[in-house]
This record gives sequence, C-alpha cells and structure tokens, in this order.
Amino acid sequence: MKSPAQIEQRLAEIEAERDALAAIDFDAEMRQATIDGGDLDAIEQRQADAERKERRLRIEAEALSDHLPEARRTAAKPRIDAITKRLSERREQASKAADKAQKALASLKQAMGEFSSLSNTSDLRSEMGAIAQEIDASLDSIGSLSHAPLSAELNALQSQLGQWVQIVTPRGGHRYGDPASIDVSKAA
Repeated sequence: MKSPAQIEQRLAEIEAERDALAAIDFDAEMRQATIDGGDLDAIEQRQADAERKERRLRIEAEALSDHLPEARRTAAKPRIDAITKRLSERREQASKAADKAQKALASLKQAMGEFSSLSNTSDLRSEMGAIAQEIDASLDSIGSLSHAPLSAELNALQSQLGQWVQIVTPRGGHRYGDPASIDVSKAA
C-alpha cells in the first residue's frame, strides 16, 4: 500500500504526463506530414497510443484520488492511537484525582465543622460577661474576646476554596478539544 506522500507524488506525475500529452497537436503534425509527404499512419498510431495512455493515466489518477483519503487515515492511525492512549491515561489519572478530591472534601467538611464550632465564642463571651458583672468591670477591661482573627482566617479559606472551584469548574464543563467530540473520519 502506498503512503499518502507517494500517492500525491504519483498524482503530480500523472498530471504532468497528461498535460504533456494534451500539448501535442496531432492535427498540426498530420497537416505538416501531408505537405511534407510524411508518414500519416505513424502519426495516427502515435495519436492512438497517446489517447490510450491518457485514458490509463486518467483512470489511475481517479483510482489514486479515491484511495488517498483512506491512505491518509491509515497513515494517521498510529498517531490517533497514541492520542487515544494518552487520553485513556489522563481519564484514569483524572478519576484518581477526583477520588482524592472527594476524600479531601469529606475531610474539609469535617474540619470546617470543627472550625465553625470552635470559632463560635458566644458562650465564652457570655461567661466573661457574667464575670465582668460580678466584679463590676467592663468586658473590654478584663480581656478581649474578639473573634476577628478567626473570622479573617475563615474568610481567607473561603476565598481560596472559591478560587479552586472557579479554576476546576470550566474544565469539567467544556468539551473543547475533547477527542470524543472530534469526528476522526473527517480528518483526511
């Protein structure tokens, strides 16, 4: 089986041969041979041979042109197979990464629950308020119960999670460049 490059080269050769045959003016040669007393039978034989050759070249060109898309697909198959293999590997890796992410999410949910529970200082504030009343002092004067550092930490964590979600979401929702969405039969 010929490669696409070999087929294209042969098609170019055929076109050149057909152009050369078409450029021969047998009628002019016959007129000149009539005047000069040349061999008309020999010219007619050359014309018949040229017509047969042109017909064979035309049929060969048609056959090669019809076969060229299949030859291109066959030649591209190893590259397509390599890409398909890499896609399969990526799918497997992505599945493993998704499993990791789900496990991490479960741990994150638990940690966020603990964080939320521990960052709630209203009970401590109430106790401190009661003590402040007992000793007739202001709450601020006996100690700060500000939860601003905890709140800032929570806000930073929420911001980081939001960024990760924005980065990952479009990748999962788009099929651009997804080999499953490419019609390989039209690649040739």
